[in-house]
Amino acid sequence: MAAQALTLLREVARLEAPLEELRALHSVLQAVPLNELREQAAELRLGPLFSLLNENHRLEELLKIVMLLLRF
Repeated sequence: MAAQALTLLREVARLEAPLEELRALHSVLQAVPLNELREQAAELRLGPLFSLLNENHRLEELLKIVMLLLRF
């Protein structure tokens, strides 16, 4: 399950308007136990999520990003 989250994070990083991918990532991360996320923490590249906060995105996208970051 954490591997799927890593794949979605890579997708978010390369897309201009990743709303659907953010939704999918949110769903996947909610299903992954926190201890599994902690084990994969070194591989999680959260930089793209922070980059999205600096860009001009819709409020819905920004809320998804913030919720994802709070999960970590």
